[in-house]
Amino acid sequence: MAIKLYSWPRSSGTRVAWALEELGIPYEYIELDAKKLEHRTSQYLAINPHGKVPGMVDGELSFFESGAIMLYLGEKYGVDKKLWPGGTGQAHADAVCWTVWAMTELGDYMMQYLYHGLDTPVSYRLEDRSKACGEYNRSQFVRGLDALEARLRNGGYLLGAFSLVDIPAASWLMLGTMFGIKLDSHREVAEWLRRCGERPACKRAR
Repeated sequence: MAIKLYSWPRSSGTRVAWALEELGIPYEYIELDAKKLEHRTSQYLAINPHGKVPGMVDGELSFFESGAIMLYLGEKYGVDKKLWPGGTGQAHADAVCWTVWAMTELGDYMMQYLYHGLDTPVSYRLEDRSKACGEYNRSQFVRGLDALEARLRNGGYLLGAFSLVDIPAASWLMLGTMFGIKLDSHREVAEWLRRCGERPACKRAR
């Protein structure tokens, strides 16, 4: 039975689609219509109780939250495809840590910086923004970029070679740079992001 991915284009589900494309395993992409509130139906809420995308079904198991889905895909399918480290060594520990870090640190601070610190289509209205919030989240976002820059100096990707671990952080930064975030002071990050974006699987994901 093929995996079912419930999503819509240019959403958090895009990183899951990217991972599935990299893995080369069959899946069915089910595009939900937000205007019809298809993400709020009882059938979909049984998969994702929060009523957001993505949701994923693999056999009898259902998943929500893209970070959790990435960990699952890595553990179940990524090891055999050489896209996730098996075992219990440091490489596996790094895979889990960098994946969670991208979802809970890098992405969150970046989005709050976009909301409060920049003029973008997703930013709050000027009168609703917090200068303190914008400045704090910018500082934490840059701190995250510094950590990523240092890590990438040790190899071309987060684990040396490309893996599913690169997808969460790269997908966040692809969104950020689309909205005007600059990586001029983080050359390793910028070059890594360019290489990630040129992967055929990334280009196929939606």
